[in-house]
Amino acid sequence: MKVERRIICLLLILVMFLSTFAYSLTQKLGSSKEEESLPAEKIVSFLSEKQRALAISNGFTIIYLNYTSHNEVKAYLEELGKTYRIYLIENFADENSLKVESLKGSREIKNPTLNQTINLLCQIMIERPLECIMREIE
Repeated sequence: MKVERRIICLLLILVMFLSTFAYSLTQKLGSSKEEESLPAEKIVSFLSEKQRALAISNGFTIIYLNYTSHNEVKAYLEELGKTYRIYLIENFADENSLKVESLKGSREIKNPTLNQTINLLCQIMIERPLECIMREIE
């Protein structure tokens, strides 16, 4: 009887001890280093939720652009990505829409024109484009 109890106790201790290592191993294998860091490219088709949160907390502005064809808004945003701290998430879609989010908030517009896009960026971006400053001077 005592031998059975000792065996059961040893088995329970062994299971608990091994489960600690199994948990840490599954956590290490389950998380991807690539997903936890920001992408090197500024124009992407997708950001994970972790990457989005990391980008916003690091002062980046995230711009979601859904477009039906290449237009002046798309060209302007791609050029803007070369200079400013933004991530441009482009997706070919059935309708044109633009969503901008940063530490200052989030706004979305349908069928954006270049003028509307610049106005929205002036309101939401942390590091505002030169066009915003020029508009204030005029």
